[in-house]
Amino acid sequence: MLSGRVQRAFFAPGGTLETAAPPPAFELAGPNLLRFTPDGVRQLQISTTEVRPAPAPPPLLLPGSVTIDPNRMVRVHSRFAGEVASIGQVPDRPTDSEGLSHNGMRPLRYGDHVTQGQVLAIVWSKDIGEKKSELVDAITRTSVDRAVLTRLHKAPKDLFPARTIEEAKRAYESDLVAVARAERTLRSWRLTEDEINAVRDEAAQVERDPQREDKAAARSWAQTEVRSPLTGVIVEKNFNVGDMVDPAADLFKVADLSRVQITVSVYEEDLPPLRALQPDERHWSIDIKADPNDVPVAGTFDVIGDIIDPTQHSGVVIGWLDNSRGHLTVGQFITATVPLPVDPRLVVVPPAALLEEANHADVLVEVDATRREYRRQPVAVVRRQEQLITIRSQPTPDEVSHGCQPLLAGQRVISAGGLELSAELTNDEPQAR
Repeated sequence: MLSGRVQRAFFAPGGTLETAAPPPAFELAGPNLLRFTPDGVRQLQISTTEVRPAPAPPPLLLPGSVTIDPNRMVRVHSRFAGEVASIGQVPDRPTDSEGLSHNGMRPLRYGDHVTQGQVLAIVWSKDIGEKKSELVDAITRTSVDRAVLTRLHKAPKDLFPARTIEEAKRAYESDLVAVARAERTLRSWRLTEDEINAVRDEAAQVERDPQREDKAAARSWAQTEVRSPLTGVIVEKNFNVGDMVDPAADLFKVADLSRVQITVSVYEEDLPPLRALQPDERHWSIDIKADPNDVPVAGTFDVIGDIIDPTQHSGVVIGWLDNSRGHLTVGQFITATVPLPVDPRLVVVPPAALLEEANHADVLVEVDATRREYRRQPVAVVRRQEQLITIRSQPTPDEVSHGCQPLLAGQRVISAGGLELSAELTNDEPQAR
């Protein structure tokens, strides 16, 4: 039977120091089952502690920055190639010193707030002028050919041959097709109905008085307005009056900054606990690094990237924050704090409870307190910290294949005297096997 003994020294009558074998401190009561004697408990100073559920792990502190929400930013283009005739105007402020006009207005520039539908620029384009002129020409031809066809129908039947009437009818129908085609083209170029009606009015004016010239209409005939598609802030402006622009070029970039995107970097070893969070658990608080007095802003994150940067070995996590107060600035560095929930599959014991040898770790679990019996069992260690050892309560199949056994909250393990006991077990190991 395996037993553990602590040597005791005493002086013999002749004055020599001799040792005597003490009573056994424990004995092997079964496979990996130790039974301690009362003296053994005192000699080894054995004490136990309860296995506790693991506390919540430390929150993740993730560095990142405030960025523009790409779903709330548009690139504003001219619909036609042409020359920039003017830039939209906004009221100036007393501090403005450039681009002021006599009426107290100044051109739009970076950082200005604009509203949906506001005119940002006016572009002169020969294409729009030509297509408007085609519509006017088609409308006037239609009017003339309709009048000719009406007179032919009212004339005596034998006065004109039938072929002449058919040709006049075909000419009128062709004019109607030309009008419809010109209107469809203008609509496909996103001209409004008001703009198309203005062209019709100009055609009517030409029919009434071909010699009369509308100077206001002539000035705006070939111009097209570039309007803001949303309410937001101009974050980029790439032209000036007189520049030749192309439909592919970005004239402005306008962003709605009432909602901003938070982009943070996460080391790959921190990605699994983030992915394990349920959708309603994906919360974080955002702290502005440059402002020591700011109050962290609560928010959520939705996107956990699937690509790891090979240089930094980090992934990307993205969330969004309300910025209706304008307290966040695009480009600011932030720290996102992500609280992690308690993992019910984990338990903790003090470091002194862990007996480590070679490539495995064991604990001594109390089986019968009255009989002072403890079972030595391998466990699956997840994380080692200065004050706590985190163990998987139910080992994975792979860990079970390596001998690990369950360790449940509420069980008691030896937490003091374990090192001395481990030495005793190591000394007696050859006898046990």
